[in-house]
Amino acid sequence: MTHTARRFRLHRVAALGILNLFLPLLLAATPQAVKDSAEAKLRLQKFETHRQMRAASPFKDIAWTFVGPLHMTGRIVDVAADPSRQKEIYAAAAVGGVFKSTDDGANWTPVFEDFPSACIGDIALAPSNPDIVWIGTGEANIFRSSMAGIGIFKSVDAGASFQYMGLADTQHIARILVHPKNPDIVYAASPGHEYTFSPDRGVYKTTDGGKTWKKIFYKDEKTGVIDLAMDPSNPDILYAGTAERLRYRWNDPKESPQSGIYKTTNGGKTWKPLTKGLPNFAEGKCERVGLDICRTQPNTVYAVINSNGAYIYRSDDKGETWKPIEGNDKIKGEFPGYGWVFGQVRVDPADPNTIYIMGLGFQRSRDGGKTWERLRGTHVDYHGMWIDPTDPKHLLVCNDGGIMISRDDFTTHHHPANIPIGQMFNADVTQTAGRFYIYSNLQDHGSWRGKVDLSAGRDQIAWTQWENAPGDESGRHAVDPTDPNLVYGTTRYGGGPYKADYWDLDPRNNRVRSKPIAPDFGGEKKRAQWVSPIIVSPHGPARLLYGAQFVFLTDDRGKSWKKISPDLTNFDPAKQGNIAYSTIFSISESPLKKGLIYAGTDDGNLHVTRDEGATWTKISTGFPPDRVVAWVTASRFDEGTVYAVVNGKRHDDFNTYVDKSTDYGVTWSNIAAGVPGGIANVIKEDPTNKDLLYLGTDLAVYVSMDGGKTWNVLGGGLPTVFVHDIVVQAPENLLVIGTHGRGAWVLDLLPVRSLAKK
Repeated sequence: MTHTARRFRLHRVAALGILNLFLPLLLAATPQAVKDSAEAKLRLQKFETHRQMRAASPFKDIAWTFVGPLHMTGRIVDVAADPSRQKEIYAAAAVGGVFKSTDDGANWTPVFEDFPSACIGDIALAPSNPDIVWIGTGEANIFRSSMAGIGIFKSVDAGASFQYMGLADTQHIARILVHPKNPDIVYAASPGHEYTFSPDRGVYKTTDGGKTWKKIFYKDEKTGVIDLAMDPSNPDILYAGTAERLRYRWNDPKESPQSGIYKTTNGGKTWKPLTKGLPNFAEGKCERVGLDICRTQPNTVYAVINSNGAYIYRSDDKGETWKPIEGNDKIKGEFPGYGWVFGQVRVDPADPNTIYIMGLGFQRSRDGGKTWERLRGTHVDYHGMWIDPTDPKHLLVCNDGGIMISRDDFTTHHHPANIPIGQMFNADVTQTAGRFYIYSNLQDHGSWRGKVDLSAGRDQIAWTQWENAPGDESGRHAVDPTDPNLVYGTTRYGGGPYKADYWDLDPRNNRVRSKPIAPDFGGEKKRAQWVSPIIVSPHGPARLLYGAQFVFLTDDRGKSWKKISPDLTNFDPAKQGNIAYSTIFSISESPLKKGLIYAGTDDGNLHVTRDEGATWTKISTGFPPDRVVAWVTASRFDEGTVYAVVNGKRHDDFNTYVDKSTDYGVTWSNIAAGVPGGIANVIKEDPTNKDLLYLGTDLAVYVSMDGGKTWNVLGGGLPTVFVHDIVVQAPENLLVIGTHGRGAWVLDLLPVRSLAKK
C-alpha cells in the first residue's frame, strides 16, 4: 500500500469513526416507522393456527394435571405495582408467563399464559391508569435458557385480557416506560436478538397506544439498548444504556465498544452520548449498563456498569458529568464472571443517597455509595425491584427464587413461594404402580424429585411438595426402570456421571449419597453439554450410555467404562470459549438391537453405529446445518426406524424440524408438516402403538396417530410452555412432561390410546 493510499485509508477510518459517533443523532432525526416482517407475521399466524387446532383437537377434553414443583418458584425478571393498589402485584417470569396477585402475594393467578411466547423481558403499568398493563416478551438477561419473545402486548383491563401491539422482530424487550400523564406515549428498549446481530435493536416509541411504532434510537446492528430511564420531572428526557447483547453458542456475552449511555431531551428526536467522567466505552472493556433517577431530585442519575465487576457512577447534573461512587470496591463482586446477566441499580424516590444494587446479591447504601449493607434475601441473582413512590419502605424485589415483599424498609420481608414456574431441563420417572417419583434438574434451584400419588383414583391425581434429590441445576436423570431407588445423572457440563442409591442414606442427615462413576477421558479435555445426556440402555439396567464429545458405555453400572466413539462433533478451536460447544446432546439405543446406537450433537451431526461403536456413520445429510440435534429416538417396533428432532433456537430459526427414517438414517422424511409452529425439543413413541407419537415443542405437546403424517394438539389446560422432556410412566399409563417454565404435568394415556385406535 502506498503512503498516499495509507493516508487516505486512515482519513477514511477516522471519518467513519466520527460518523459512527454521531450516527444515533442522524438516525433519530428521521424516526423510522416499524412494521412486522413477513417472518414475524408467520410466527404469529402459526400460533393462531395452533390455537385453532387446540380447539378442534379430538384430545382437547383430556386434561393435563400440574404436579409441581411449587415452593421453590423460579426466576422472576421484573415486578410491577401501583401505589393506589398496593396489594396488587404483577410478577414476570423469565420463562413461564406473567402472574398477578391481588392479596399481596398470598395467591397468584396466571394472566399471560396463552400467547405465542412464555418468555418475558419486562412489565410496566401506566402511572395515570393502572388498568393499562404492558408486557414485553423475550428475556433480556439472555441466559442459556432464555427464549425469544414475540413483541409487546397491552391490557386495558388490569390483565384480564391482552392484545398484541407489535415489535415482534425485536425478540427481546428489556424495558418499557409509559408517559406519566399520557398512557398512549410508550417507549420500549430492545437489546435485539440473542444469537444473531440484527437491525431490530434500539428504542421504539408509540404515541397512539401501540397502534404504530417508530424506532427513535438506533446505532448499529450490534448495539442493543438494555435499559431506559425517564426523568420524572420531564418525560421528554430519557437515558438509554447500550451494550452488545449477543450470546455465542460457545461463549457468554462479551464486553465490547457498543456499551454506552445516551440522552435525549426531546422525546427521542435527537440523542447525544454521555461520556464526561464515565469509562472510555470505546476501549471495549464494558458490557451491560443499568440506569435510575431519583424521583424527587431528578438531577441525580445513577448508572451501574459491568466491567469485569460492578461499578456505579453518579451524576448530579442530569448526566452531563459523572463521578464513580467511593464504595465501588465494596460492590464489585456483585457482578461476578457472569455480570452480563445483571445490571440493575435503584435509587430511593425520596432520598438520592439511598441506592440499591442488584447482582449476585442485594445491597443498599444510605450515603451515596460510600458504605454498603447486604440485605439478606431468599435466593441469589437479583433482576428487578419496585419502590413505592409514596412509601419508600414498601419494596418488591425479584430474583431467581421468586419475589420478596417488604413494608418496613427490608427489616423484614416475606417470600411467597407459590408461583408455579419451575424451570425444568429434563424429566424421568420411577416405573412403579400407585405412587411414583418424577426427577428433574431445575434452573437456579438444583435437583429435585416429586411424588405423584394415584391411590385415590385416576381422576384424583395428587402430588406432594418436591424434595431435594442428587444432582445439580442442570444435567439429566436416568432412573433404573427395575429399581426405583437407583438413579443416575449428570450435572452441569457433563459433571459426574453419578449414581445415587436411595437405600444408601447418610446417617448424619438422612440424605441419599451420590457416588461418582465418571469415565476416564484418557488425558483428553472433557467437552460436555450443560445438559449432557445419560441413559439406561433398554438391554439391561446395568448398561448405561453417556455423552460428552465421545460416547461412553458401561455394562456394570459405571464401575468401568469404555469409549465407543471418536469425537463425533465438528470441533473447531475457533469456536471454543467459556461454554462447552461441539458436544453430544442426545443419545438413543435401539430396544430391538443391542449396540445399535444413535448420537446427536449440538453442532449439527447425527451418527449411528450398528456394532456398538466399532464403526460410526454420519447420517445427518439434509439436516439444517449447525443446528442442535436435540433428540433422537430409536423405534421399539421396527429396527430401522428412528426419529430425530433438530432445534434452531440458536440461529433465530423458529421452524419445526422433525424427521423420520426407516432405513437407519440413510434417508429421511419430514414429518413436521402438520405441526403449525414452535421449535421442537423432544419426540417419543408410545410403548403400545407404533403409530402413536408424542412431540414436545416451545408451545405445547402434539400427538400423531399415524406415525407422523398428521398431528393434533394433545390435551387441554396446558399453558403455552417450553416442553423440554417427555416420558411415559408405564404402570399407570401416564404421559409426564418436564417444562421449562411451568414445572411438571401429567396426562392420562388410556383415553388417548382409545381414540388412537378408532
